[in-house]
Amino acid sequence: MRLEFRVLGPLRARCDGREIELGRPQQRAVLAALLLVPGQLVPTDRLVEGLWGEDDTRWPKDPVGQIGTHVHRLRRALGASELLVAAAGGYRLAVPREAVDLFRYEAAVAEAVALRHREPSRARELLGEALGAWEGSRALDGVPGAFAERARERLVAGRLAAVKALLDLDLALGRHAEAVEPLAGLAAEHPQDEEVHRLQLLALHRCGRTAEALAAYEALRERLDRELGLEPASAVVELADRIRRGQPTVSLRRLPRPCQLPSDIPDLVGRAGLVRRAEQALRAAGGSPVVGLSGPSGSGASALAVHVAHAVQDDFPDGQLYASGGEPGAVLGAFLRALGEQPAGDAPVGELTERYRTALAGRRVLVVLDGAADPTPLLPATPGCAAVVTGADPGTLPCEAVRLTVGPLEPHDAHELLARVVGVERISREPDEAAELAALCGHLPVLLRTAATRLAARPWWSVADLVRWLTERG
Repeated sequence: MRLEFRVLGPLRARCDGREIELGRPQQRAVLAALLLVPGQLVPTDRLVEGLWGEDDTRWPKDPVGQIGTHVHRLRRALGASELLVAAAGGYRLAVPREAVDLFRYEAAVAEAVALRHREPSRARELLGEALGAWEGSRALDGVPGAFAERARERLVAGRLAAVKALLDLDLALGRHAEAVEPLAGLAAEHPQDEEVHRLQLLALHRCGRTAEALAAYEALRERLDRELGLEPASAVVELADRIRRGQPTVSLRRLPRPCQLPSDIPDLVGRAGLVRRAEQALRAAGGSPVVGLSGPSGSGASALAVHVAHAVQDDFPDGQLYASGGEPGAVLGAFLRALGEQPAGDAPVGELTERYRTALAGRRVLVVLDGAADPTPLLPATPGCAAVVTGADPGTLPCEAVRLTVGPLEPHDAHELLARVVGVERISREPDEAAELAALCGHLPVLLRTAATRLAARPWWSVADLVRWLTERG
């Protein structure tokens, strides 16, 4: 039996080429939520919130029971009850990622982004084939609920980024005339998208329609000033100036490569399993994966995020962005400047988010958000980019994000951390006192490291001395 699912357009399912009737809208919404993370468990409470929202006064009388009913009917529709598994307070759809058109599409886009400078013809071919998988321009069309809406927004933004990357490649390959008409339509549909207008200026100019190009630039400048009080992005201004002066113009831009990661911690211990799972998620083919790390204060989620980012940074050759806390507007402004843009200081968050996603289009960038209360405007939508987030409310992460819990260390790992900072010989002389010290620190790596550093700076102290000192201070 061969099952195939489509989410790039209306939600569809086929079994051995035969269309499957998926039933009522809310039943389809449950299937969509499971398809976005095939093989992963989706908790029932997330399904409830995804269908009826966070306001429980709007929920039906028995939301969990209704989810169960939808699952039962989906099992019958799919004709294979073993594929839709109930476990640990949720449900899992046991189908491979390759069975869902979304993941084939995102893998092709990510490959094209990686090849855009080395093999632009092949990259253009891949993007054309990937975009051909869309049925219309609206993912999960007709599927209700907040779960589907959040996914739809992300996928539509990613599709626009892929379309812009394809048109950029068209211009790099000399296909200016073929690009003019689709760019005109795209500019009309997205009147404030400056990357679209940059490409349109370039296409018109390369086709000998320089006067039209400059007129389009002036119209864009006036519209942005009137509606947003902003100047065009630096890349658009620079292109218009070069066109006026008759200077050579380029298609594929060589942009700054930010490297903002803090230093890695060399003696991270006890986190091998979490590191492995995070790396696998971030290196997954296609899409714009998000890994969320959460845990109690002192658990070392921030250090783990930085460590994982260093481990995978070679997979993101266009740079790494990092922010620790901060308001979204300020972080977006800093990110845009690192990406080569000059945003207005008083621009609204929505406008900055649009510029940020435009700046990431066609690039492979890793974003690390440490302590972001609401990371939504800061998450990349471009396939090929990825993000690591700490401190966020799990409900603010995309439904397909990989959520990992960072807890206290195991006793033997806590002992190893103390030994690495203080010295094996010194800790080994007082194993019971070392275990007591670890317990006083709750086996939390940040507290353990602080205590061990204090001990290392006082070679005349024993471990027992430090335990006594900590105990006296509560």
